[in-house]
Amino acid sequence: MKSRAPARSGREPCQVVVVGDTVVSEQGMATIVGRDTRYRVCGTAHSFREANEVIQRERPDLLLIDPFLENRDGIRWIRDLATEFPRARIIIASRQSEQTFAERALRAGAWGYWMRTSSAEELLHAMETVLTGEVYVSPLIRSHAMHKFAGHRDVPHSLNVLSDREMAVFALIAAGHGTGQIANELGICRKTVETHCEHIKLKLGYPNAEALHHGARESLGAS
Repeated sequence: MKSRAPARSGREPCQVVVVGDTVVSEQGMATIVGRDTRYRVCGTAHSFREANEVIQRERPDLLLIDPFLENRDGIRWIRDLATEFPRARIIIASRQSEQTFAERALRAGAWGYWMRTSSAEELLHAMETVLTGEVYVSPLIRSHAMHKFAGHRDVPHSLNVLSDREMAVFALIAAGHGTGQIANELGICRKTVETHCEHIKLKLGYPNAEALHHGARESLGAS
């Protein structure tokens, strides 16, 4: 269970680092946050290296990040950030499907998941929510969680059957990476990647590698 944060005094603005997957998304989110005097954007980035450097330097109160940078394992990065900066509140701001990634992100240590297709007002609401020590999710994910808790049989399992590492492999397949690239990206051997692929095919019912690649692109919205 996440620890509850003490209420902020309101005198000092909350220090926020914004990380987008592009310059446009980075600047757009920074502009939204910067309009509210309760927050101060103390750093921005749109690459994995820049993000780690600015977070290490600024040690902000809140991280507003798209963790799926440069086709890296975003869930693993969230877990690493939550471990290294336990007092920082992490909000995921992404175009990746919340139905696929929100629960995993929260388990990894995020406090909220905001879809970038949502409104600026909803982003500020998400930030306000997590800074009071509460978890923020959209009404859709909240409803899904309640149905799951209630044991409703008609809730689709989607990709929940995959482990976090299998999900990382699946996401890299969706991005068009081959076995060797995936192995290098995740720091594992090719044989391990192939084993993960076999497990994914078995769990999701794909008959062959072609169906797996098509399914990954379709499920994760990659072109």
